[in-house]
Order: sequence, then structure tokens, then C-alpha cells
Amino acid sequence: MSEKKTTLSRREFLKDAGLVVGGATIGSAAILSACSGKTTTVTETTTKNSTVTETKSVTGASKFICPVDSKEFSSLADLQSHYAAAHVDKALENVVTLTVNGNNYTLAVEPWWPLVYVLRDVLGFYSVKVGCDLGNCGTCTILVDGTPKFACLMLACECQGHEIVTMEALSNGAVLSPVEQAFYDHDAYQCGYCTPGLVMAAEALIKKNPKPTAADVQYAFSGHLCFCANMTKQVECLVGGVD
Repeated sequence: MSEKKTTLSRREFLKDAGLVVGGATIGSAAILSACSGKTTTVTETTTKNSTVTETKSVTGASKFICPVDSKEFSSLADLQSHYAAAHVDKALENVVTLTVNGNNYTLAVEPWWPLVYVLRDVLGFYSVKVGCDLGNCGTCTILVDGTPKFACLMLACECQGHEIVTMEALSNGAVLSPVEQAFYDHDAYQCGYCTPGLVMAAEALIKKNPKPTAADVQYAFSGHLCFCANMTKQVECLVGGVD
């Protein structure tokens, strides 16, 4: 008799992953760094069946928060020294610093967490959509060091030291970027689900080739699917460049 195998999808596995900011669960702790003098809202949660318990606002220089006693430190090295001295029975593992839209976020990630999960569900960059989760549709496209990448195919633990840009960084408040404005003016977004990935691919193309031909745009979009069948407008809005 053959042994029956049970499989669990990555999405099913991740849905119960605990996230703690300033809490006591070490394996799933997130230690967030608010940088560049901006105000960052840190939502403190507990694992699984618990609810949101507190919201903190941290302003100013980078702060690294101990996930056990919530003490704050100005550098990751200071936090690690404190942790080694005060919490010798616990392990502070898998800590990485991700640079997203010019800000640094230092957090603990499991080795198998995809970048798309960390960007959306941990850091709250909701422009990064999840489509096929297999690298086939382009919906989760971001820029990594200026190059379009599928965030579902990248591990968050591998992204330290790289510049990550999401669609949130393109506009200036209510003022759209030239690429976003071109999509808007030509009605190239339709339902909008695939739009962030296409906009990020277009952003990379325009920076490399300010006056693309239709063939150039089609090549840049070759890894993307639009189920509204709106690809004609999406290509046309970029041909010859954007203002």
C-alpha cells in the first residue's frame, strides 16, 4: 500500500503565520525601523487568535525594538548586544534590513517567506498585488535596483542590500507620476488589478528608453497578463514616451 501524502500550499501555510511587533514570540517577531525622520505607524499584534492591541507612532531616527521587553535602541548592533545579554535563553534569528522606497525596515523573517508576502502583509505596501503566485502574470512586479522583478519569486531574506521600489513611491501625494498619468489619460488601467505591476515595468522601461516604440513596450510587458484584454491601450499610452 502506498503512503498517502498530504500537501499544503504556501498560501495556506502563510495564513496562520504569527506576526509580533514588540511582542514576545521570537520566531515571528518583526523589529521595525522608522527612518528618514518620517513618522511610521507600528501596529502591535499578537499571534493567531489574538487581536490588535496597540498602535504606536515612532518619529525620528531609526529605532530598533526588542521583541521581548520592547526596549528601543538606535542601531541593530545595540539591539543584538542587549538581546545576547538580557535574553540568553532566546534566539534572535533571521533579522534582515529591507530598503523599500528609500526607507529601511529591519525585521525578522522566516527563510521561506516570499518578498510579496513581506511587502504586503507585514509592511503594508498594498500596491504589490498577488496574482498567480507563480511568476506567470507579472501582477506583483516591483523594481529591485531599478530592474523589474516578480516579488512572488523572491525570498525576503535575500533582498538585504538591494533598493526595492513599489508603486507607492511614484506619485507625489495626489500628483501622479508621468507614467501613472499616461495610464490614466489613456484609460489603460481598466479593472486596475494588474495595473501596479504594469506601471512598475513601464517605469523601468521609460527610465532606460525614454522614447520606446510599440515593439519596445510589448517586449517590456511580455511577462504580464491583463485579463481585461486591455493591452492595446497599455502599449499605446507609452509609445513615443510620456510627458
